[in-house]
Amino acid sequence: MKLIIQIPCLNEEATLPATVADLPREVPGVDEVEVLVIDDGSTDRTLELARRRAAAERRLTVLEAGPLPPGWGGKVHALVVGHRHLRERPAGPPPWLLSTDADTRHHPQLLARALAAAGRHRLDLVSVAGGQQVAGAGENLLTPPVFALLDAVLGDWRPAATGGGPPIANGQLILVAEPALAAAGGFDALAGVAIDDVGLARRVRAAGGATGFWRAPDLLAVRMYRGAARTAAGWRRNLGGLFGPRPALAAVAAAVALAPAAAALAALAARRPATALAAWAPAALASALLRHGSGHPPAWGLAYPADALALTATLAL
Repeated sequence: MKLIIQIPCLNEEATLPATVADLPREVPGVDEVEVLVIDDGSTDRTLELARRRAAAERRLTVLEAGPLPPGWGGKVHALVVGHRHLRERPAGPPPWLLSTDADTRHHPQLLARALAAAGRHRLDLVSVAGGQQVAGAGENLLTPPVFALLDAVLGDWRPAATGGGPPIANGQLILVAEPALAAAGGFDALAGVAIDDVGLARRVRAAGGATGFWRAPDLLAVRMYRGAARTAAGWRRNLGGLFGPRPALAAVAAAVALAPAAAALAALAARRPATALAAWAPAALASALLRHGSGHPPAWGLAYPADALALTATLAL
């Protein structure tokens, strides 16, 4: 069995080389691992670096996605171009395709365990959420609270690991069976879909396939956004797709995040500093504990309510 890994990328010169280097050359039960990099019009050295590595590594193929059709997202279009290239081969696409981002770092056992989970639970799609790496104030203030909010909204993710619960997927790593992908309409069916990873999981389910989702911060590491501006813009786009249709839920989340700060401010206005401290301290402790649980520096919890304000602003814009 052959496994092909598709990496859509745009301006990833800082991350793509390490991602490709991390991908295993051998996976139990897989005869050959091939890597397909699809460049979506990078203006940095991404394409140059990919081609240079492909010249020295036979398993790596580099494609250019070409002009982006109106209404399409760049990542989805790149996946369509890559999949079309595979369909045009004499042998056609392999039985399994893996899509991963150019800023991911893979543990050597990740793919083997994903394939094993698919076989054990008879899944047609397996997706993984990894550990989120952060650096600097902007990333540390916003990314951990966002994931705490997603945990709260999605609830217990454990049933999703074996095909239960709602269809969930994380575009940073999706392993999908080719027959299930074809039955779901292929990547083409995701054109114009706001949240393409969840959209793919929903379409696979609707076509009769089984989807699984599990969290593996020890097997997959991702630094999604670099710097405060990109972090804010990226999470604004992602949270907009999730909370845009549910403004009441966004308002509740903001109110819960800011309630301790409002109580502390009211106490300070009334010249009751001890009461203000009593309102602030549990919130700061909760922020620190949430960060510790997600593998982020807990000391940033002392910055509360700056993190709550950053989250609220991201939800509101």
